[in-house]
Amino acid sequence: MQRNLVWFRNDLRLSDNPALYHACQQNQAVIAIYIATPEQWQQHDDAPVKIDFWRRNLHVMQTDLAKLNITLHYFQVDDYQKIPKLIETICKQWQISNLFFNHDYPVNEQQRDDAVIKACHDQDVRCYSYHDQLLLTPKSVTTKAGEPFKVFTPFSKQARQQIGTALQLYPRPEKQQLILTKTLDEECGLDLIDWPTISTKLKQFWPAGESEAQARLIKFSQNKIADYQHNRDIPSLRATSKLSAYLASGVISARQCWQASVQYCEQNDGVRTWQNELLWRDFYKQVLIDYPQVSKHKPWKADTDAIPWRHDMTELQAWQQGQTGFPLVDAAMRQLLEVGWMHNRLRMVTAMFLTKHLLIDWRLGEQWFMQHLIDGELAANNGGWQWSASTGTDAVPYFRIFNPITQSQRFDPKGDFIRHYLPELSSLSDKDIHQPRAEQRSLYCQPIVDLKFGRERALAAFKQR
Repeated sequence: MQRNLVWFRNDLRLSDNPALYHACQQNQAVIAIYIATPEQWQQHDDAPVKIDFWRRNLHVMQTDLAKLNITLHYFQVDDYQKIPKLIETICKQWQISNLFFNHDYPVNEQQRDDAVIKACHDQDVRCYSYHDQLLLTPKSVTTKAGEPFKVFTPFSKQARQQIGTALQLYPRPEKQQLILTKTLDEECGLDLIDWPTISTKLKQFWPAGESEAQARLIKFSQNKIADYQHNRDIPSLRATSKLSAYLASGVISARQCWQASVQYCEQNDGVRTWQNELLWRDFYKQVLIDYPQVSKHKPWKADTDAIPWRHDMTELQAWQQGQTGFPLVDAAMRQLLEVGWMHNRLRMVTAMFLTKHLLIDWRLGEQWFMQHLIDGELAANNGGWQWSASTGTDAVPYFRIFNPITQSQRFDPKGDFIRHYLPELSSLSDKDIHQPRAEQRSLYCQPIVDLKFGRERALAAFKQR
């Protein structure tokens, strides 16, 4: 009897998992592995809260796989370069015939997978890989000339046409034949991996498990999605799906989310708006694939590399810690530190404040977000930062600059969100809370920049490039 090996990465679920499904269709023994790479995590600025989320989801998934007679084994190496040799050893000692995994798209991950495929080929182990993270396969959504889209709106229209009314979802595998494997010297237990330590409070915000992700999806689809278009930009409301962490770690798939938006909902503007968020996620991954320079800290718009970005560490630290003197910006940054997540509207507001009003290099902000977000993904995080910094794909030129005070007045009119994260301002009126008066500043820090000056400085810098 041949043995199939499933290599889990950012796909920590049993349902709608192409690699797992296909490995279980050959009536052969199935073994699963997960390889931790602590030094690689550090190089990629993966947030401790996200890494711990992987750990907790792996624990749940290990139990669920065991019910299917599939044992999940754990290994640890420093970085990606050591993975091919490890998999070669695993395949040799366990007499593996076939390796199954789902694609990753950043440059480092593709190089890792290419090296693994070569190592397996040298041992006559066949590799089967599948597209999993996207609604549609890479390079399948193109212009009539066969070129990748550079603007989201035409991309989304074309993608919707290709998706149609349904997507293929892979069912949860059936129970497999039980196989016992000898313990390898290279193995380690889940708890022996070098996991970071995070607070219990952070864990409580993000329960682990595929069932939790599915429950959130169904609850959102049945109760909140209809009003999503109107409520999604108001950070004080619980109006979003809170599924981004589960999507980023593959605890739920984008296909499952899209299908639920069709299955459980009457189609309206709220549903279409949420589906657009899924398409934005696809769009930025397609950008990552078509323009690999964005994986290498390069701007999508090459000419913006000439912008004289500032590297003022004092102002950067004030922004990081929520001490800029602009209440909505500071409340958002404190939300990030407290719960490992930030409302999407506020990601744009804080990113644009850093890159435009402070003219600080967008890459420093991108790194800070990755180091703290439970849902940090290279494609989405980079895409959002480059959009805000006007260095990426965007139909609007560089002069789009959000005013943090007017954004606050518009999207947190009564100051409910600000009061939650800036309790020192809770006594201020609904008017003053967006821009405390001079005599109220004893409660709060002074603004670190004049908005008019910052805006004019940014416009001048972009014009001179």
